[in-house]
Amino acid sequence: MNRLRQQLILLAVLALVFAACGDGDGAGTTADGGTATTGDGGTATTGDGGGAADFTLFGAPTGVEGEALQGFIDVYNEVTGSSITYTGVSEFEQQLRIQVDGGDPPAVAFTPQPASICSFADEGVLVSLEDMGFDIAAMEANHSKYWMDLGLCEDGNHYGIPWFPNYKSIIFYHIPTFEEGGYEVPETYEDMVALSEQMVADGQTPWCFGFGSGDATGWPGTDWIEDILLRQQGADVYAQWYNHEIPFNDPAVVQAFDTFGEIFFGEGFVLGGPENVAGIIFEDSPGPLFSDPAGCAMLKQGSFISNFFTTAADYEEGEESEVGVFNFPTIDGNPGAMGGGDTLIVFDGSPEIVQAVKDWITPEWMCTLASASGGGIAEHGGHGVTGVERLPGHKDVDVNCYESESAKTFASAVTAALAENTFAFDASDLMPPEVGQETFWTGMIDWTTGDSTQEVVDAIEASWPS
Repeated sequence: MNRLRQQLILLAVLALVFAACGDGDGAGTTADGGTATTGDGGTATTGDGGGAADFTLFGAPTGVEGEALQGFIDVYNEVTGSSITYTGVSEFEQQLRIQVDGGDPPAVAFTPQPASICSFADEGVLVSLEDMGFDIAAMEANHSKYWMDLGLCEDGNHYGIPWFPNYKSIIFYHIPTFEEGGYEVPETYEDMVALSEQMVADGQTPWCFGFGSGDATGWPGTDWIEDILLRQQGADVYAQWYNHEIPFNDPAVVQAFDTFGEIFFGEGFVLGGPENVAGIIFEDSPGPLFSDPAGCAMLKQGSFISNFFTTAADYEEGEESEVGVFNFPTIDGNPGAMGGGDTLIVFDGSPEIVQAVKDWITPEWMCTLASASGGGIAEHGGHGVTGVERLPGHKDVDVNCYESESAKTFASAVTAALAENTFAFDASDLMPPEVGQETFWTGMIDWTTGDSTQEVVDAIEASWPS
């Protein structure tokens, strides 16, 4: 555990170094027996029956993550007298579009794809934050202007409500394998390639991958391209890429694919072989880290993947201590901090629905959403599902709402980034849905099964809407 704590502390320090000095003065406060001002234009209900609502929240998480969200909703219902339910589907983007096109959208949804928000707003099916009475300045201070701007549409109104993020510029690793092999945590990408070669020479498979995700199969591969391109080209070119100010088949993007190929197509680097990665469900990808002996030594995934450690193969209580984390290595001396997040969008602006959404984004209710127990400090307790932790989407959430040391470290980095407005969002989530949620995903699968880099990026570029 000392080794784990050292790596987690390192991660926090690195993440904070990425952040520029900033100042956010909007603050949410927790309730103390009546109602509490959220700082975002609403009040947090505290069990007096106010704000009771009856609707369905629609989102992507299923399995244990879905159970945790329903657990959170159950607590909220008990406190407020509401009758809200949660529905999660793995094909969220497609199903949401079907519901909207059919004239029967959910009252509230939360999307991991901010690029889709303004398309719904342009159709006139969403309710703006301004119309719901949110304090936009406070929202920008509490949740970051960058994240708020992702839901700023052509009519000048905001339609996205930041809820909870995940942190992606990290790699999980099997501590005993590193200790027994005398391996050092790589500081550069070149070091990571060399480490992988050494592991293969020692009879160890370096990497686990899982790109399977139903209709969204392929998305885990896009995270590699994004982290690499961010480091190779910097934030400005990264933004030019997702804004299509440079084409998808720009040489910079080709370079990022080929750099990833040094790992992905390295001889003996990938458990099961790269051609089979699309058939491995991403939730199952941590499993080999917990087998005895470990089936692989490293896995790149977002911070949320630890929510699936409780269902990993041969997982036992306390076994998470064998898995550490290090920051995605530098390239040419350049670091980066990249992640995604879930953003609430509202289709039904009824007052009781709006009040529920305003409550959910307060530090008080995010503490309940944070962990099974709410860290023992949440006023209403936690969501009740062991092992599932949700990072904070508000800069003032207490890190002690979390149970694991890793989540506390991630939360510290995220709250600092939110306060200082420094967090590079997942590029595929910011591209037009036809690209970021379709051809980029399918292109990653084509690439894993033999299509050349140039063929893949040319096809994705051709799909970009004019």
